[in-house]
Parts: sequence; C-alpha cells; structure tokens
Amino acid sequence: MKLIVLKTNLVDGLGIVERAVNESSNLPILKNVLIKAGNGKITFIATNLELAVEYSIPGKVLEEGGVAAPFSLLSAIIRNLAAERISIEEKNRKIVITTDNYEATLQGQDPKEFPIIPSVHDETHRLVFNMGSFREALGNVVVAAQYSDIRPEISGVYFEHSGGETVFAATDGFRLAEQKLDQGSVKTDVEKISVILPLKTATELLKMFKEQHEMTAIIESNQILLSAPNEKVISRLIDGSFPDYRAVIPKNPPHEAVVERQELINAVRLASSFSGRANDITLRAGDNKKHLEVYATDSALGESSYKVPAKLTGEKFSIVFNWRYLLEGLKIFSGADITLGIHSSERPVLLHNQKEPHLIYVVMPIKG
Repeated sequence: MKLIVLKTNLVDGLGIVERAVNESSNLPILKNVLIKAGNGKITFIATNLELAVEYSIPGKVLEEGGVAAPFSLLSAIIRNLAAERISIEEKNRKIVITTDNYEATLQGQDPKEFPIIPSVHDETHRLVFNMGSFREALGNVVVAAQYSDIRPEISGVYFEHSGGETVFAATDGFRLAEQKLDQGSVKTDVEKISVILPLKTATELLKMFKEQHEMTAIIESNQILLSAPNEKVISRLIDGSFPDYRAVIPKNPPHEAVVERQELINAVRLASSFSGRANDITLRAGDNKKHLEVYATDSALGESSYKVPAKLTGEKFSIVFNWRYLLEGLKIFSGADITLGIHSSERPVLLHNQKEPHLIYVVMPIKG
C-alpha cells in the first residue's frame, strides 16, 4: 500500500472512526484502525465489536492495499505534523509515514486479523431520513436515556415507524422525552418497524453525518446500518421490548404554568447551588397566580427563591424536582415559552410548547 493524502483529510477521517476504537479492550487488535486504499480513496474502519464506523477520504492511491495501524500512535503523529502533504507506505507490515522533513515507522498488523465487519444484505426495512430532522429528534430525546444493567431495554433510544408516523423516544424511569418527525422527513415503503438504538450508538451518531443532507438506515434482525456517501455505521440493536411509555404521558393536566423558558432555566440554575446533595428544588405557585417560585434550601448552605412571572391556571401547587432532570428537559426546547402541565405533586409533569407540537418531555417529581 502506498498513498499520498492531505493532513486535513487524514485528521477528519481519524476523528470520525476514533469513536469506535476501544483503547481499553483486552483484544489488542481493537486498538487499531484498519486502513484500506483502493478505487481512488482511502477508507478507515474501526470497531469495538458493538459499533463499527467506516469513513472514506480522498487521496492519491499509488499502490492499493491495506494494513491495521495502532490508532493512538498514528493519530498523535498525524495531528502534530506541520506538513499538509503526507505520504504513507506499507511494506511487510511496517507503516512508513513521511513528509518533507519527517519520517516515522510504525509496526502494523495483518489486515486479516482485524475483526470482520458485519454486512447488511436484506434491504426490506430501508428508510431514508432527512439528516437535519434525524439529528434534531435524536439529540432532543437522548438526554432522557441512561445506561442500565438491570433494564437494558431502556439503555438506548427507541425508534418506531408505523402508519406513516415516525417517533423517537427515550426514558430512564424518571423522565421521558418523545419527538415525532414530520412525514416529509422520512422516505420509506416500510409499514411498521421499531428498534432500540444503544445509547453509545445514539450519542456517537450525533457527532457524525454533520455535512450530509440525507442518511439511509437499513434494519436487519439485530443490527442497523446507517450510511451516507462517505460514512457508514453498523451497530447492534438492543434486544427487548421498550416500555409502554405513552401510558405515563399526562393527559389533560388540570393545572398549568406558562413561563418564559430562559428565565425559568436561569432560576433553576440559581436554585441548584442551594439544592445540596439531594439535588432537589421546589416549584410552587401561590394564590395570586402571577408567578412561579423556584425555591431551594439546605441547612449548610442557606436558601434561594426566584419568582418567575407566569400565567397560572388551576389550583396552587408545590412540587419537588431533581433540578438536573428539570433543567435538561427545559433545554431541549427552543421556543420562548414553556408550559408545565401538572396533576399533583406526586404525578408526572408534562413540559411542552405550542410552537413545538411534536416534542414533549415528562419528568417525575421527587415524592415525599
């Protein structure tokens, strides 16, 4: 293998596949990146056996071939080179990197020792997403997911396409986020399908495909292939049934508080400094129905009270929240106002916004 490539392209390629390199693995080969040169392009492949990432960059291929290279060392060298034009050559598993004033030799490995990347052959379940809508929905709901050994089925993001409606959802048992996509955001002949993307895959996807207009997803048994012209991701899917989360979404809450979202965010952040180890803050509405008070107290720290102007309906209430869960929910919205729908101090609270009708967030109060 012999090739000439620009440093900027190398940095981009290594930066993408880095997310699938497993430096802590007991299998040394997983600490490597597979480099393949052919058909006028250079392709980098990395895998941690659960997630595989493939990314291709342009370059001048003088001799086709492949080699497995130690990722950390290769990445450190490339990122610290001053030259923009870099030559990489492989001979007898030795990788020689040269520029006008630099030369290094790395010990490579036989590409045949690199794990076989699963392939997808059945395109029955094929969906084409508008990339902007996909990233927005995934980013909005992933905040409510959390890894769980006890309940692996909630350790990811739920995706469902049924009857022309596409939904993303996530929950950790204490909060829930759901976003529906506009019908024009997905092109498919699939009638109904649902999968659970692992949390690791979901978070990594948000860092990829940034410059793509569309992304194709092909779902086959227990794995999913997501691809664009220069990028491919193959990930396992979580085996299990996602909870019937729709049953816990509050319906017709009798009490509502409509407040300016950014001011409520500021109030929660201020109160969090006085929340102590329990991370609890209190939202309460008085009889005058003109403001929502965000209150926190700690015997060792003191107390904080912030009155946010609000439009209140229903009876007065006082509810205790984990401030982190509440804050993360407020931040996924983009509208100026936010509505809190409330049943009681011990039932889930619904956050929504009339200008973002496809997005909801539900958070459980701290009971007692």
